[in-house]
Amino acid sequence: MIDALVLSQQIAPYVTAAVSSYGTAVLTRSAELSADSTVSLGQRLLDKLLRRSSTGEVTEANALTSAIEDLSDNPEDSDLQAALRVQLKKLLLSDPQMISEISEIMDRSGISIVASGDRAVAAYTINGGVSTGDQRS
Repeated sequence: MIDALVLSQQIAPYVTAAVSSYGTAVLTRSAELSADSTVSLGQRLLDKLLRRSSTGEVTEANALTSAIEDLSDNPEDSDLQAALRVQLKKLLLSDPQMISEISEIMDRSGISIVASGDRAVAAYTINGGVSTGDQRS
């Protein structure tokens, strides 16, 4: 079984993309309304996480909702993205069955690489340094 930390890191870019596109409306927006596959996957993941957590541990669901609201105000903020990852991990750790369900969704979606944020780099595997073209002043 996949580790909650690894899974939370895998799903965070999709959730962040959904939050970046819809803001707090991502909490209620239907997955069918999204044409972009990354945003759609993020929406499906959030829907699963929030719907499932609404019947279970309320504290984790509220914390995730709060992290989403904060991130929607400033989706490029790496600290807010990290806070979202922490809440995703906590929610996954509170429900081991959720880990397998989310893993299954990720497996069915195939491999998709997402870069989020200023000068972000996306790659399946990186061996060595990465240059974004920035130059030191």
